[in-house]
Amino acid sequence: MTHARLGLLIFVSGCMGVAEGTIDAPLGTEGAGGGGVAQRAGGGEATPGDAGRGAGLSGDGGATSGVDAGGPDAGRPDAGASDPCSAVQCGASARCRTMPVRCECDPGFVGDGGTCLPGDPGVPALRTQAQVCMAFAEGQRSRVTGMDFVAGASMCDVGTLTRGAIDDALARLNFYRWLAGLGPVRDDAQQNAAAQACSVVSAWNPAGPQAHFPMPGATCYSPLGAGGAGSSNIAWGSANAADAVDQWMIDWGNETTFGHRRWFLYPSLDGVGIGFYRGGNQYGSASCSAIFGSGNVGPSPTWFSFPPAGFSPVSVTQWTWSVHGQVPQQGATATVTRLSDGAVLPVRVDVMIGNYGRLDAVTLVRMGWDPVAGQRYRVVLDGPQGPRREWEVAPVTCP
Repeated sequence: MTHARLGLLIFVSGCMGVAEGTIDAPLGTEGAGGGGVAQRAGGGEATPGDAGRGAGLSGDGGATSGVDAGGPDAGRPDAGASDPCSAVQCGASARCRTMPVRCECDPGFVGDGGTCLPGDPGVPALRTQAQVCMAFAEGQRSRVTGMDFVAGASMCDVGTLTRGAIDDALARLNFYRWLAGLGPVRDDAQQNAAAQACSVVSAWNPAGPQAHFPMPGATCYSPLGAGGAGSSNIAWGSANAADAVDQWMIDWGNETTFGHRRWFLYPSLDGVGIGFYRGGNQYGSASCSAIFGSGNVGPSPTWFSFPPAGFSPVSVTQWTWSVHGQVPQQGATATVTRLSDGAVLPVRVDVMIGNYGRLDAVTLVRMGWDPVAGQRYRVVLDGPQGPRREWEVAPVTCP
């Protein structure tokens, strides 16, 4: 069953029997199974990057082995002889930027004596409002000059997702990881190539769980695209690659798994792939993000919440709250108290199914209320077997 909202086609979890949303990879595997679709329609709550422009998204399953990514520079724009960066070699986690020509650390990484190191996320509860808003603005800032996507010569040509567009998506993702107290991720050239090929085949074929397993007869099929589809989150209808990250983090329609968010907030995630193609089916775009990379050396907390303890942009706090890691499961209950007047606000605890992001998780579903900037909310999550978790959320308005 389909429903129309604001002129966009959306799939409603339950109507089609597909409520999962992302990869369900057992521990020790590189991903298996998966599929399903969750759709994010226009309108709704305010979100960073205007994620409401997106139409739909889906998680995936599959393996990355056997993917021919086309060499170390696959998926990156061919700068050509006139590129002022063509003769510049930057170190790890850095890229050449023009105007002026220089090496600049990737989003989420900071310079230290000529090298680029992962930014320290610190302790979320100890951040100031100014620090959070500054990081939020950096995650929203566009690094694109000119076109974000350059179409190829033919319909099935993967085209070029420009470096600025990839960096925008990384900056968006790394802001959310920083907010949760996790280390930043890098992109990987081979994964970028697979994600770009995935975006093309996803754009030209029907949205839904089958998009993760395109058959050789599918429009714009390629072995590289099929491999990418089997190891990526997939979104349709996003305005650009960065907005697709918002769709996956909101994870609307995946109320039983929140699998997209759980993979993006997997502490060990690294070496992601970013792809985006403008055109195709009725959604007008498709985006893929390969998320099976690992090896992040950043923090791996026993548990963490999203939004975290301390300050968060109010738009982010209005998404569904999730808690990851060692959290109560059976019989879990939560109490949310508004500290300004002591009002106890009703919430429901839902235990997330599947092994997405290889961590247990629960969500707190608000019953008839939304967070307000300037208020503080104390959350207590507990269960018969524990462990008890307690923190405070402080929504703020960022300029």
